[in-house]
Amino acid sequence: MLNKIIKMKQVIDSLPPKCREIIIMNKLQGVKYKDIAEHRGISVKTVESQMRIAFNKIREAFKEDYALMFLMFG
Repeated sequence: MLNKIIKMKQVIDSLPPKCREIIIMNKLQGVKYKDIAEHRGISVKTVESQMRIAFNKIREAFKEDYALMFLMFG
């Protein structure tokens, strides 16, 4: 399991800066999309788009491990 945590951190660290900040704010800090948008001066749609990009990259990295994806994002 530790290897998967390390891999997740590497994937998140490899995201573009805006994308990385948004996913960290939402998933680790619990900030809502609306609040992220206000904080960053962007639209909620942009937050949604950046989250979609992040999830797609994470899914691709863990495509063989569906159980982990379900637990984290299900």
